[in-house]
Amino acid sequence: MNPMEAQAALDSMADAQRELAENGPPYPLWRHAAFAAVMAALVLGQGFGQPWQLLLLVLPMAAVAWLVADDRKRYGLFVNGYRKGRTLPLTLLLVALMLGAMGAEIYARFNDVALWVKLAIAGGAFAVAFAASLLWTRVYDRELRDGAA
Repeated sequence: MNPMEAQAALDSMADAQRELAENGPPYPLWRHAAFAAVMAALVLGQGFGQPWQLLLLVLPMAAVAWLVADDRKRYGLFVNGYRKGRTLPLTLLLVALMLGAMGAEIYARFNDVALWVKLAIAGGAFAVAFAASLLWTRVYDRELRDGAA
């Protein structure tokens, strides 16, 4: 491949990224809510012993598999949240916040904290994950429009 062909290929890739950002999947709110529900269930599971803890691991993992398959079917692609780029710091922040919420659930489990507190922690995790999902999509679209990798 000569330099002109290589540049043309790079330009084509940048055009495709911009096209995806402008006309790509407009994820509906239910999709962000489904992601947030998965995160909240994983967090909530830490507040209980077996068999609830296992159930609140298996069901969200099945939901993740379904979401990936659904994204690929509907939009033709699934974008991993752990990809490099502008979204990675947001992903890592979300992981840290979810781990903190899981720690709070574990504390609640071993200190016999009321059920409503455990549900409130999971509710907070849902709200944070929902907002992070919306923001992540916005950052990703902006990255594609700008041609950053």
